[in-house]
Amino acid sequence: MSDSGKVLAGVKPGDRRVRVDRPHARYFRYRAPGVLSAKLAVEEPTTSLGQALARSRRILFGRPLSSEAELTERLPKWKALPVFSSDVMSSVAYATEASLYTLLGVGTAAFVWLLPISVAIIGVLALVTLSYRQTIRAYPNGGGSYIVAHANLGVLPGLVAAAALLTDYVLTVAVSVSSGIQALYSAFPPLAPIAVPLIVLSILLVMTVNLRGIRESGTIFATPTYLFLVITFLMIALGVLRTLLGQPPHVTGVVPAQVPVETFGLLLLMRAFADGCSAMTGTEAVANGVPAFKPPEWQNARTTMLIMATLLGTMYLGTSFLAHVSGALPAASGESVLSQIGRSIYGPGPLWYILQLSTMGILILAANTSFADFPRLSSILARDGYMPRQFAFRGERLAFNAGIVALAAVSSLLVVAFGGHVEALIPLYAIGVFTAFTLSQAGMVRHWLKERGQGWRLSAFFNGLGAVTTGIVVVIFAIAKFALGAWIVIVIVPVLVALMLFVHREYQAESYGLAVRVGVPIRRPHRPQRVVVAAPSFSRAVVQAIRVGQTMSREVDVVHVTADLEEGERFRERAEAQLEGARVVLVESPYRSLVNPFVRYLEASQAERHDEVTVVLIPELVARHWWERFLYNQNARRIREALVGRRDIVVLDVPYRREEPAPAAEPVQA
Repeated sequence: MSDSGKVLAGVKPGDRRVRVDRPHARYFRYRAPGVLSAKLAVEEPTTSLGQALARSRRILFGRPLSSEAELTERLPKWKALPVFSSDVMSSVAYATEASLYTLLGVGTAAFVWLLPISVAIIGVLALVTLSYRQTIRAYPNGGGSYIVAHANLGVLPGLVAAAALLTDYVLTVAVSVSSGIQALYSAFPPLAPIAVPLIVLSILLVMTVNLRGIRESGTIFATPTYLFLVITFLMIALGVLRTLLGQPPHVTGVVPAQVPVETFGLLLLMRAFADGCSAMTGTEAVANGVPAFKPPEWQNARTTMLIMATLLGTMYLGTSFLAHVSGALPAASGESVLSQIGRSIYGPGPLWYILQLSTMGILILAANTSFADFPRLSSILARDGYMPRQFAFRGERLAFNAGIVALAAVSSLLVVAFGGHVEALIPLYAIGVFTAFTLSQAGMVRHWLKERGQGWRLSAFFNGLGAVTTGIVVVIFAIAKFALGAWIVIVIVPVLVALMLFVHREYQAESYGLAVRVGVPIRRPHRPQRVVVAAPSFSRAVVQAIRVGQTMSREVDVVHVTADLEEGERFRERAEAQLEGARVVLVESPYRSLVNPFVRYLEASQAERHDEVTVVLIPELVARHWWERFLYNQNARRIREALVGRRDIVVLDVPYRREEPAPAAEPVQA
């Protein structure tokens, strides 16, 4: 007897909990009359292959965690910063370059506009940060854009915010990891031809780490994040100091990238501003992830968000300043602007290589922000009935596995489709997150006007100003980036909203169809039932199914489909001779089909006995090896698919295991 069987047998009324003391054992709850709660162990695999797979899974993902361990998986501020802020801080590596790439279309003389554009973006960042701090205070259990917009503006605005964020999370993974690999081949050019496989491999690596749980991902990602902060702030400090001393860094040996020639004007400046706003993607991640913080959650989240915005603003403005004074520009070789600045300050030595590797690390790990928030948002949508329910379930490590895997798959497809080119993905970037910013802040204004709590006027002012500002940015994006690919996002968001509404309608229809009216007594059914056993041959499996059927009804029909009437008669004679009470029905199949004649017989007999319920029993082999799934049960599967869902017909499987006969036993003849 297995350990789980022993536990079940040993449960006594009054036992509050029974536990099998086995390392690595997984548990499920069992409830029975008189038993408050018993935890039964699920045995480890018994085959060598199953045990090897189980060990490999534990090595990759760690041991299973119980629901009670959720609180221990919460993040302190020093771990939450790299988990929820690596996206925005990593944007320092490409946001400045994105603006320069656009300005280069009218020549390097237009680079004089880089600093004013950067200052404007910092102003928007400060406003968005203040607005989201108000959101965290108002929604201490998590106030993402979807929750705020859905609660205050209605279903459609909430779904638009959710669809915009989901799109942006996918783009964040594609852009950040592609930029990280670009930093790698900036330092090691021979790796450029295999950039796309490296990007996909990196996405899968981040996916695997996140499947281990959010706390472990925070531990693993903390070192590269803090290394990037140290090496970048050191670079900025040395560069600014040299500039103040009259010896600014100077970039040499860079051939400008070939970009389409454009005319200088307001539209160009709007595009450069929109590109630079990619530095702000992920700003809302802390507000979305408040429940992942250690208590007091909302206070720790507000502090983390302020630290994040301060670090980002300083690094982004410092990088833009150094790009301006050093003469860095988008390079034909693919070397990033940040790499050029680092080379002009550190020289081609160890510190420059550390900058490149840490930049690659944080850019790849920046995808972790999306891997933290995409599954969480998907789980909330699934809980509300707007996404498939499997997105709401936590895995063995308390991670939302379905969302994590889906994000990795979609972002990998996007990278392959665009060849891993950052400049091709940037035009699609950030419009979604600014749409979510706008709807969230507008929802917060409505919230303050309804709640009118302490300091509501000032909070409503900040949120209202934030909504207007980010709304203007969305318009700028739509105008400046529409022809460059932003139209794709503008089309995808309504499509996602339509799909979510479709899923919700399906779940509502299911809920209505399966609802049990309150207070209505449910009586035992009085309709008679008959049992039909599908009998392809005379075997132990069929005998077992007939015995099961005889416990359910006095009337059991054993239906045998045959293309040879003589063979059918032999089956009838043997069955009636050996099985007491068996009534054999032969169905002739002149075209040698097995499934359709069986189904037609049921339809004809059911039409004559419309007041009865027919229970169809199908013998089915329990596969012990993977190849048995292909060798057996094919007709059983086809019969089940043909009958499931039909009115007044219930299909049940009768599983059986193939057993070796005893040495002296007479073999069973088919």
